[in-house]
Amino acid sequence: MPEIELRKAVQGDAAPIRACIQSAYAEALRDLPDLPDVSGGVEEEIAAHDVYVAARGQDVLGVVVFERVDDAIMVFNLAVGPWAQGQGLAKRLLKVAKDQAVHEGLTRMVLKTHVKMTATRAMYQHMGWVETGADGNTVALEKVLG
Repeated sequence: MPEIELRKAVQGDAAPIRACIQSAYAEALRDLPDLPDVSGGVEEEIAAHDVYVAARGQDVLGVVVFERVDDAIMVFNLAVGPWAQGQGLAKRLLKVAKDQAVHEGLTRMVLKTHVKMTATRAMYQHMGWVETGADGNTVALEKVLG
């Protein structure tokens, strides 16, 4: 079985990325009617942001979308397909974003998630992220890099 590689996404990855995101968010999409669109505009994200995939051959197992916003790296989306969860891929994908932050001399990363995505919030907290505020259905998190 081929190793899992982390690599920059290309336009040809758009459909598998979309499928990965939709699978990763399936329960939230079913249970949270106010969840924003999580898989639209993948082609535009690949063109405009830093998008990296965890892939085994042609199979996309996970994806992270991020870029610098002001004085931090903003993580716009992180998704790992249910079939690939529990292998540390979320942590590995976030490390790509962290490495970019360090490369740019930044000291923090930020993101937003849905207030009712409790498992997602717990995962981030387990990885050292701190909730910094809430607004409606959105919770802001930050990780200070050391």
